[in-house]
Amino acid sequence: MKIKAYTLFTDSHKVFLDNYLLSSFPFREEVELNLVYRPQHCKSGNFEESGWRETMRDKATCFLDGIKRCKEDEIFMFIDPDIQLFKDFYDDVLHSIKEVDVTFQNDVIGGVNTGFFAVKNNKQTRSFFKTVLGNLDSFAQEQELTNHLLRNIDQYPSIAIKWNLLPDKYWTYGHIAAQRSDKTENGCKGGWKPEADNFEIPKDIVMHHGNWTSGIENKKALLDIVRKKYEDLVQ
Repeated sequence: MKIKAYTLFTDSHKVFLDNYLLSSFPFREEVELNLVYRPQHCKSGNFEESGWRETMRDKATCFLDGIKRCKEDEIFMFIDPDIQLFKDFYDDVLHSIKEVDVTFQNDVIGGVNTGFFAVKNNKQTRSFFKTVLGNLDSFAQEQELTNHLLRNIDQYPSIAIKWNLLPDKYWTYGHIAAQRSDKTENGCKGGWKPEADNFEIPKDIVMHHGNWTSGIENKKALLDIVRKKYEDLVQ
């Protein structure tokens, strides 16, 4: 089965595309990777700063356009550029999506993650992602809106997709951020900071998404730390 994968990047995130995603991508005949360049609306490239919403609109547009370009027997995937892959994801994705319409990376307390997911092209999924694109003005970002729709999916029968989560070996620091802590107001450890390098990654890790931190340099540092931890695991 063919997978049409898309990644969208701006100038600020080209460093992630070049040094992490493309350098680690497990290229194979069944997966077509499409690179989508868009203008730098958010000058800082930082989460939810000025211009972030416009980039999220570009991202949601990419979702819908990419799905529509797939044939009925093809799968659309979206992969953020701040992702590094340690193994081939093809068989896992096909297995996870077999009985559902969409399979997402688990962002733990962040809900589903719209930076790494796979979608079957069908009427329901096209309607769902058209709804995401059409309602972005009411939400800070497309991931928040996607989670809102999924939590309330019974209220929206015309877009009631079936979905599940990829296993935890499709990893994000959100698994650490969600752990209990008495030192924070919300009782969770929270996002990654440069001094927090004492954490474990799954022994069977397939990929790492460099979210749950703020700023370009912190993202690069976190990706590098996880890469080193993986290298230590396989030595």
